Amino acid sequence: MAFAASRRGPLVLGDGVTRSLVSVECRRTALELMRGIVPPGSRSCAPRARGVARGWSGRELARWLATSYAHATRHSARGERINVSGRATVDRRALDELLSRTHERLLRDLEEAARQDGPLDLAEEMVGGGFVRRAVDQAGVDVWVPIDGLRMKLRDRVATLFVADYLNDPASYRSLYVCARCREVVFDEWAKTSGVCPLAS
Repeated sequence: MAFAASRRGPLVLGDGVTRSLVSVECRRTALELMRGIVPPGSRSCAPRARGVARGWSGRELARWLATSYAHATRHSARGERINVSGRATVDRRALDELLSRTHERLLRDLEEAARQDGPLDLAEEMVGGGFVRRAVDQAGVDVWVPIDGLRMKLRDRVATLFVADYLNDPASYRSLYVCARCREVVFDEWAKTSGVCPLAS
């Protein structure tokens, strides 16, 4: 798979930033939002709302944007974000709808990738839109990084994380599995082959 680089040339990443590191950080950050903050030991395979559909507040979303997401997208200049954590009233119903819609759209994209044994169709859209950009590490190795762009939709912010992960580690997406029961997203060869969710008791 080949994508054209930006006319500005690739970003040059800092010391210690590698293709593998960017992939790990992007996947962890994307799955954190998809799953929500779930206490250790409380995850199970059950047909209930999970992750953002479980009901993140504006404060939880703002914390994710300011911490995990900011860290994963630190390789490029910062874009503009809407403040969802200030004193201004946040419409909880609108926020719930945004999070649930984002969650469901991305689940459909990931389920399609799982059915195809790997290819993530989002890649062309995110790279073409300038939301994922080619960079090089200190050794000159190509690395794809997510961009924290101006007025990006939440769906696009999360999609760029999955796409950067995919472009940096495409082989791992052959083991992508989305449980039809609990909607858990995992990278697990056994689960993919057996069709059994790793959270099933």
